[in-house]
Amino acid sequence: MEKTIKLVMCETKALKIFVNDEEKYLIDAQNRNISADKIYEIIGFAIGDHYTVLSENESGVDNQVLEFFTGLLTDIAEKVNAIDVGDIGSTTA
Repeated sequence: MEKTIKLVMCETKALKIFVNDEEKYLIDAQNRNISADKIYEIIGFAIGDHYTVLSENESGVDNQVLEFFTGLLTDIAEKVNAIDVGDIGSTTA
């Protein structure tokens, strides 16, 4: 399934994460932490998913923070997108 992850920097410096236009998570300006478990939950990974990552910063605030999280999620998306679905479930003894 095609999924689009969109990161939107708000004027308040909070960072909203959307998946297919549904808001999934808010990274508060005072706490810029996010766990791997939370990222996994946000993207809703399933075998065969293909991700595209976009970002938006109309207000122009905290661009470095937006670039960091966009880069992080892009790296994750590239690795997930590279998974060969044909290899899933097959084992060699």
